[in-house]
Amino acid sequence: MLTMAQGARRAAGEGPRMQRVPKAGSTLRGLAASLAALVCVCAGTARGAEAVLDIWAAASLREPIGQLGRRFEAQSKDRKVNLVFGASSALAQQIESGAPADVFLSADDVSMDRLQANGFVKPQTRRVFASNQLVVIAARELTVPFSGPNDLLRPEVKRIALAAPEVPVGRYARQWLASRGLSEAVKARSVLLGDARAVLVSVDSGNADAGIVYATDARSAKTARIAFPVPDAEQPYIVYVGAVTVGGDQPELADEFLRLLVSPEGLAALRAAGFRPPPAASPPADAP
Repeated sequence: MLTMAQGARRAAGEGPRMQRVPKAGSTLRGLAASLAALVCVCAGTARGAEAVLDIWAAASLREPIGQLGRRFEAQSKDRKVNLVFGASSALAQQIESGAPADVFLSADDVSMDRLQANGFVKPQTRRVFASNQLVVIAARELTVPFSGPNDLLRPEVKRIALAAPEVPVGRYARQWLASRGLSEAVKARSVLLGDARAVLVSVDSGNADAGIVYATDARSAKTARIAFPVPDAEQPYIVYVGAVTVGGDQPELADEFLRLLVSPEGLAALRAAGFRPPPAASPPADAP
């Protein structure tokens, strides 16, 4: 935040020997000159200021939103993009607590629905822009055959990394496990983590034997491998949705960025990062 420079210094007095009372006219002229100088200082500060756009996005969007944020910033020397990534549920909670976000990009519609219901986002700006896919990953050290959901129950698979249930990818993973009748068995072996990236790091480092993450996150694995993708017919309804927040400092820039996100250029960046096209407007009746 820019601070305004002090416009004038106080003149030094001559001591108590003699005090001169200024004429009214000279006082008014001096006041007008001081005000004019202050206006010039303010105008110069405003002209030199950058408009900072705060974009808060799901952790899984780090690659494409980082890329689009840099493109958006480069379009004008008078704008700057500040990116904050994290679990959608945690970001939404912070926005409800007054965090200074201009754009919210969520990995689910649940977090966005809550913000909209409580008046924290502008409904008319809401955009569905992508989908994703769940995959099961395995640690390099896990050498037993591992190609289907029942392999999660092998005795060699002692620790299964999952994002917390309030986190979108954690909720999606549990929906799939429930549809396969594996919830309780996997729960006994589960290690709870903050988001999909944390799950990936846990399996990469060998602290967990397996985990369930987005396909886009698995692309950046260092040592972990994709054991198998969740079949399309079993995929939960995964949706990414964005909106302009209420009370943000840059509503016009926020709306402009959302337009970039859903433009051919934005969708191409998402596709290049492994995201799927936006799903239908609402989940099918038999969605898990």
